[in-house]
Parts: sequence; structure tokens; C-alpha cells
Amino acid sequence: MDIKKGLTYVAYGFLFTLININLNFNGTSINIIPDFVGWILFFLAYDKLGTYTSDKSFLKWGFLIMAVYTGVTWILGFTSPEMNLGIINTVFGVLSTVLMFILFGSLEMVAHDYDPAREQTIYMLKMLNLVLGIVFVVFGLIMAGTQSNIMGVLTILIGVALLVLAIYTAFVLFKLRNAVQARIDSQDSI
Repeated sequence: MDIKKGLTYVAYGFLFTLININLNFNGTSINIIPDFVGWILFFLAYDKLGTYTSDKSFLKWGFLIMAVYTGVTWILGFTSPEMNLGIINTVFGVLSTVLMFILFGSLEMVAHDYDPAREQTIYMLKMLNLVLGIVFVVFGLIMAGTQSNIMGVLTILIGVALLVLAIYTAFVLFKLRNAVQARIDSQDSI
């Protein structure tokens, strides 16, 4: 069934979009887990999630816009590492937060239908993602152009929080995918 594949895409999509592991080469910092891969996975998951996302076509195109934007900025990291996109990054950070919030809403509906015990967990993850997204955007606005030890520590703390959120979200979505499979198997055996 496509919904299982959609949940797999979303689980891996969260890992790619929320985890940043940067390697530095001659002053250029490159994310080795590029965000655009996650946004492409979300884009591919849209159709697989069927009725859970079908009334939200803006999600699919928002995912595509984010994939293009993050792909371009990832490439620019190689070619123009000194470029600072400032407010543009903030705007796309807001868009990212909104898209993920809506996607989590669709995932809540999947959980409601297939594994109600996980619905509350997905709601909690949705709220955590929203809070971290807001913190990240506000932090970006406050600290724009600033280099300080506080900025470095806060960046690390936000990064660790996003890492934990991404791994736990993927874990929950894989469990939800297993519940979908179990339901399909039980219906096939009848």
C-alpha cells in the first residue's frame, strides 16, 4: 500500500531536514545531510499519503519550493560560501515550520485511523517542531550577522534538539508504518 511508502519517505525526510552535520573545508561549511533531499522525500510522500494530504495541494508545491531553495543554497555553499542570505533564510525558515506543522497534522490523521495510541505522540512532535521552528527563526533574526560564544552555544543546543526530534520522529513514523502494515495484513487474512 502506498501509505506505508509515504510514511517511510516522511520519516527519512525529517531526518534529512532536521539533522545538520557540517564539515568544514578551507573555511567552507557543507551539510553532508542536505535538506533538499528531505524536501524531495516530502514531495514524493505527498501523493503516497492519499486522502490525508489530497485537500492540501499547497503542501506538495511548498515542498517543491523548499527543495529547490535548499538545493540552491546547498550548491551556493560550495560556490559562494561567504554569501549571507539573512532575511531570505528567515522567510524560508517560517515556510519550513508552517509546512512541517501542516504535514504533522496529516500524520495525526493517519495515526487516528491506523494507530490511535500514537496520535497524541505525533501531536506532541508537531508542537515541539513548531516551538523549535519559532525559536530557530527568532534566534536567526536576533543573531543575524552576530558572531559570539552565545550564538555558538545556542546553535549547538538547537542542533542537538533538532537531532533528537528528528530521530524520535522517524522512530514514531516507522512504528506507525508497522501499524499500517499490521492492519493491511489483518484485512488481507479475512
